[in-house]
Amino acid sequence: MMTLLDKSRMISLHIEGRSNREIGRIMHVSRNTVGKYVREYERLRSELGACDPGDADEVRRLTDAITAEPRYDASSRGRRKWNAEMDALLDEILESEEEKGRLLGDNKQMLTKAQIHELIVAEGHDIGLTTVSRRIDDKRARPAEAFVAQRYEYGDRFEYDFGEAKLYIGGRLRRIQMAVMVACASDVRFALLYENQRQEVFLDSQVRFFEFMGGTFREGAYDNMRNVVRRFVGRSEKELNPELVKLAAYYGFVPNVCNCFSGWEKGAVESAVKVVRNRAFATAYRFDTLADAQAHLDAVLAGLNEGKDVEAERRALRPLPPRYEVADVREGCRVDKYSCVTVEGVRYSVPEELVGKLATVRVYPNEVLVDFGGTRVAAHARLRESGRMSLDICHYLRTLGRKPGALARSEVLAGYPTFRRIFEDHYTGRPKEFIEIVRANREASQAELEAELLACATAEPNAASSRVSSAIADAASAQVARMARMRGMVA
Repeated sequence: MMTLLDKSRMISLHIEGRSNREIGRIMHVSRNTVGKYVREYERLRSELGACDPGDADEVRRLTDAITAEPRYDASSRGRRKWNAEMDALLDEILESEEEKGRLLGDNKQMLTKAQIHELIVAEGHDIGLTTVSRRIDDKRARPAEAFVAQRYEYGDRFEYDFGEAKLYIGGRLRRIQMAVMVACASDVRFALLYENQRQEVFLDSQVRFFEFMGGTFREGAYDNMRNVVRRFVGRSEKELNPELVKLAAYYGFVPNVCNCFSGWEKGAVESAVKVVRNRAFATAYRFDTLADAQAHLDAVLAGLNEGKDVEAERRALRPLPPRYEVADVREGCRVDKYSCVTVEGVRYSVPEELVGKLATVRVYPNEVLVDFGGTRVAAHARLRESGRMSLDICHYLRTLGRKPGALARSEVLAGYPTFRRIFEDHYTGRPKEFIEIVRANREASQAELEAELLACATAEPNAASSRVSSAIADAASAQVARMARMRGMVA
């Protein structure tokens, strides 16, 4: 069965203009299989191009469909016999042999390959002599490295790496991460500053690089950081991080991971990290904010890229699709007794009907979205400080209706300073009225709701009562429908 990486490569070859039959020969799969994935890709890209860019939910749905992993049955796949335990044992035996050689000098008492194989089998490992012999040859025969100069066509390849810069930000010494990307043919350099090297940062930096270049490349080169390699399978095989594979599938490029400790395989970006850091921060390292440091870095990069043929690189790039939504999707997040899900120490509220249920949380660089049963149930601006709470008062209206006395000192009211001031000035003795006004205007914006609360508070008693009753009546049917939908989701 196809993997997401195979699908990404297949799409990349299709974009290059290869026929289904040719792609099938290259990838050793049926041309019918190729046709299936190509047709699906073209259909989804067509729908993505036709949809309204402002319809974020539809764009995300189509993006998820493009980057969806093909179903793959691994139940019949056999395991490679050689494993890390055997490799460590062989290293130990060979080190012992080297020590023997140093002590005895030239001698005929060295273990043969067959004897080494017998020692490994005696330790309970089921492995053949041929495999052991090849591993011994690999470890003993280490010829001197030869380097081959590379030449790339415009649009062929970009390289990616992280560097670290020590900067004083607001008077405090901090380790700032610098994501650096290089277009190999033109040597155009691009860099962004971040607080960390998390997955969302890794993805966001590439999305912004593609937008800066105005298109996408055919190949991206990386080292073995955790954002790239999920785990190692044996000594040479690697399982790529699924988030990188999704990004590659969406933009239609092939990720190429260097060998371990082989920085020369992406020498352009290795050099660029040193040059950019030195030119930007060797003399200037004190800034009021991180944004000021980024503005300084942008100016330095403009100087470094001056005279390079960036337009020729841009003309050779593949067309840029709509912006890829960078989300860290977290399945099975439990809603706690305060009707919140927790993300990196920050609590975000969801409708109270979901207490005890499992929700899906999508964490974006500046936004946190919560889904349940395939429906969006909450949206919050992302907070960075652990221990904080982002609460929507509309998520607690049923409980507050039963316990109006809890409103005055609640965290949810404290999160709305303007609402709290209005409550303390006008509604201290009548919390139920405050709650009913919020309930009746839950679809309104915050500014509209504040205006309505003030209008009801300053109106004549009879007029205020009539105003509240009318608003409650208008909202009653909609509220009943919402509750019915929510109960259906929970069931």
